[in-house]
Amino acid sequence: MIKKTFILIALIWIGFLGYLVFEKPGDELLEELASKDPVVQSSEPVAQDPVASKIPEKSAEPEVIPFTPLPDKMKIAEKEQPLEMVETVPERETPSAESKKSDLGNSFGLICTKFEKIPSRFRLSSWEGTKNVEIEDLSRIDSSTKNHPKFWLKVRVPYKELIHPSSGDSFFKPTSMSDPNKRILVQSFEVRNEALSFTSRTNPIGYLILKDFKIGGPPYQITSQMDAPLSSSYYIHFEQVLGAQKFFHDLTGKRNGHPFGGWGYEYKITRQDFSQNKIKVMRKDLEKGSYVSKELDGPTSL
Repeated sequence: MIKKTFILIALIWIGFLGYLVFEKPGDELLEELASKDPVVQSSEPVAQDPVASKIPEKSAEPEVIPFTPLPDKMKIAEKEQPLEMVETVPERETPSAESKKSDLGNSFGLICTKFEKIPSRFRLSSWEGTKNVEIEDLSRIDSSTKNHPKFWLKVRVPYKELIHPSSGDSFFKPTSMSDPNKRILVQSFEVRNEALSFTSRTNPIGYLILKDFKIGGPPYQITSQMDAPLSSSYYIHFEQVLGAQKFFHDLTGKRNGHPFGGWGYEYKITRQDFSQNKIKVMRKDLEKGSYVSKELDGPTSL
């Protein structure tokens, strides 16, 4: 049934085509085709020309613009990088110089240039019992004997130093503790018998405690075995720095707390530690009234 239906439709379609062919002659069909073709051909070039001309222009711009400037920018960036690094070097040096200047301006302004024990002027030579001792003056040479002059002193008796008018030699005379010119005082003396190595014999050694009022400081000990004894006082020298100016202060023999300095600042030594080579100093700003303490290092021996 279905096949018959398709056959019928095919026959009807063939009959319709035959009608069209035979109803209009071939010349009329050709004329219609000729009249229709020019319309299609004349309209197509007008529509295609502007589209064809615009497409190359738009496609040409993205091909030239993105690629030609990129190599130039990369070259410029590579050339500018080393120049920027060279220019930043002096810019970094300038702040560092300014920071150093500011550090100097905020510094403590004091430097210890000398911190060492003062050698004792006197050395223990001999003794009689425990009340009289003989000392040598290591700072002088006797003109007649060419040796160091020696003096006998009594224990716990202060002495003042006098100069002989003719020879110029010094000698010591007993005085009182109230005498402002007193020079030395033997505070105590004792003898200790110490055993010698590899023998049963003993060797007496004298121990003397001496106070030197001139150099100041606490009393110090001298034994008969010391050839070059040291005192308990120190040579203390400071350098005060004020910009390009420098001022020097000698604190030798001065007690702790003695004020020194100037030019707007006052300094005082509050503590000394010779074993650690340290001196603690307090600074007062006279204008502001503020206090600052700092532990200074003594100069190191080379």
